Amino acid sequence: MTTRAANTQDLSHDFGRPWSTRRKDIYIWTTVAALVICVVPFAGVVLHWWDAEPAGFIAAALICGPIIIPMVVAWWDDPGETRTMLERFNEFMIVWIPITASSQVLWEITWLIGDLLGHMNLTAEDRWGWFWYFYGAADTRYLISDAGLFGMETVAAIGGCILLYNWLPLLRTKDDDRRRIRILWWCYFAFAMMTAVIIIYYVAEARDSFANIEQGFWGFALKFVFMNIPWMVAPVVSMLFIPKMMAVLYQRVYTGWSSFPQPTSSDPGARQPSADVH
Repeated sequence: MTTRAANTQDLSHDFGRPWSTRRKDIYIWTTVAALVICVVPFAGVVLHWWDAEPAGFIAAALICGPIIIPMVVAWWDDPGETRTMLERFNEFMIVWIPITASSQVLWEITWLIGDLLGHMNLTAEDRWGWFWYFYGAADTRYLISDAGLFGMETVAAIGGCILLYNWLPLLRTKDDDRRRIRILWWCYFAFAMMTAVIIIYYVAEARDSFANIEQGFWGFALKFVFMNIPWMVAPVVSMLFIPKMMAVLYQRVYTGWSSFPQPTSSDPGARQPSADVH
């Protein structure tokens, strides 16, 4: 293989390729499952069918499945399918963004507003606030208006809004490499913010000797650690792959690369790669 052919192969990533039907079905069903896991316990607690705990522990354990499964499935190829690693990452990122952004918008922002209004000093008797109480019962910083935590969650919420704003454009961008580059810069910035937040979140509590963590082993292991693993892993993975993805896109833009085949004597009408670089 010539050097030119090898370089062309390196640039031949189809970031707009359709997802397989099997993976799309998994994404849909895990989304439905996540909604059910969030809504049913909340309704059960509010309507006095269940107590705040163990409903919180059960929901915390169950919700991890619909969050983690799509993250893993995005990397799997169907039989006969061959995607590049960057194509797999692109799907992983598009799947992960609505998961994390919905958390930041629906949970963090509402908590921030409630905390500002003085409504987040919750107890098990505040059934309307179970959605926030079940996690705050393990990390009590959420229930005592902790200023440091408020700052962290504000930054996380801003990052989530940035990702949510760029998600649909990223999903709909097919062959426009310049537009994809602009979107990826914003995504990288947001992931960097979230990475900093999760590090500070744990370092601050470790410095406090985990004094704010309650509910024993399961409060620590399940809620404080296990539920947050996706938010520890996904931003770091994204920050590793986005520069590689952008390197390919920049090279394609500034070399006039095109995925269209070169015309041959038998195919005089085939499209030429564009050499117009603005």
